Amino acid sequence: MRILADENISGTVIALLRASNHDVVSVGEDRPRTADLDVLDWATQENRLLITFDTDFGRITQMNGRPAPAGIVLFRMAEDVPPDEKALLIAENINAQVEWPGYLWVINIRKRRALG
Repeated sequence: MRILADENISGTVIALLRASNHDVVSVGEDRPRTADLDVLDWATQENRLLITFDTDFGRITQMNGRPAPAGIVLFRMAEDVPPDEKALLIAENINAQVEWPGYLWVINIRKRRALG
């Protein structure tokens, strides 16, 4: 899958997704501090699923009717989820067989899962 990881997506998540054979481009690695509209245009032009923690993308897609042809996944995480577990949960959700294109998905993870 072709993915654009917003600047707020950790390097651990990016590494996990790349290890799962996804083609992942990172805003933080390639174009830090890119404006949200430009990030959305980038995802659109390269037909990439945009993954982010930034709620502004929901507002942008609703107010401006901006397309998300490959989809946008907005993650919301509970405060008590440790960073390594967040990374695993994000990767697991992206690796799930979901029809991402054309939708803004909001994935809420409210509590920690049992590891081990």
